[in-house]
Amino acid sequence: MTKRWFSLFMVVTVAFTFLFIVCERSAQAKEEVIKWRAQSAWNRGDAFHDEAEYFIEAVKRMSGGRLVIPKMFASGEIVGPIEAMTEASAGRLDLTHNSGMYVAGTLPWAGLSIGSRPGWTNESIFSQVRYLYEGGGLDIYNKYIQTKYNLISFPAVITASEAVYSIKPIRKIEDFKGLKIRTSGLNKVFFEELGCTCVSIPMTDVTPAMSRGELDACEMSSLYIDSKSGIEDVAKYVLVGYIHQPVGATVQIFINMKSWNALPDDLKKIVEYAANVSMWHAFEYGGYMDQLIAEKWENKWEVIKVTPEMQAEFEKATERARTRILASGDPWAKKILDHQKGFYDKYKKYAIEPW
Repeated sequence: MTKRWFSLFMVVTVAFTFLFIVCERSAQAKEEVIKWRAQSAWNRGDAFHDEAEYFIEAVKRMSGGRLVIPKMFASGEIVGPIEAMTEASAGRLDLTHNSGMYVAGTLPWAGLSIGSRPGWTNESIFSQVRYLYEGGGLDIYNKYIQTKYNLISFPAVITASEAVYSIKPIRKIEDFKGLKIRTSGLNKVFFEELGCTCVSIPMTDVTPAMSRGELDACEMSSLYIDSKSGIEDVAKYVLVGYIHQPVGATVQIFINMKSWNALPDDLKKIVEYAANVSMWHAFEYGGYMDQLIAEKWENKWEVIKVTPEMQAEFEKATERARTRILASGDPWAKKILDHQKGFYDKYKKYAIEPW
């Protein structure tokens, strides 16, 4: 009898121990799910916001559900697009899908690394991406961001050269003079060298401002990214080709440093990989969609292509803009440009393009 009770006792003990272990592991598994609060700088339904949604889905899938962003809030659903950077820095958001161009008032040289032609590496997709990832460009960019913001950044979108939409034709370099144009970040320095008056407002406000006659022209991004802005119903002309940039990694994810440091190393790598996958998706899918949008809108406006003569003047404007930046005496401007030039001088000598 004693032996029987002892056996029963052992069975019950083992069962309860097993149940305890299962429950404990289940509780631990639940505790291991990290949830982040995030907002983009874009209107819901815009192509950039769609790319932000693509990123959070990539994070969820690649992490096996261990790191989730339940909702990517859109611009204005929590704060404005520029304020989202401050909110993420303060920790009230864990992440914002945004652009370093939007903080030019605080960090005027951010655009050198991510999409303004005065930067040395903004000559092709190959030079810029290689510089960011292999040439130390992303490291120096983050060090610069962190002089003002408690954030770490990774590129999440890369786009083709930005189009210039206008209500009057731009056929020659002289047509830029006196043009009131929306642009952002260091692009202002470039367009000012062409004789433009520059206005910096978020992408979400551009089409309404242009429809009210407050702007003669604007540049936002590529045709696909701009396709849900309504610009096709306002502009009469679009200038395409290499203007202030051949390519730009102008959109990044910005993560609060405390949130970032709290992640285990494997989830940090997963976030980086998800950003890389998102950037590649924007490159290949966005480039394809640019073609479809151009075909769809070919009767909406007149497409004007940059001429070799205009391109030559753009290069001169780039040199003048770079000279102005260096003449500012800002140590970060010199540091970033010197770092880029060291990479780009070797790149031009040894790189073979296109593949």
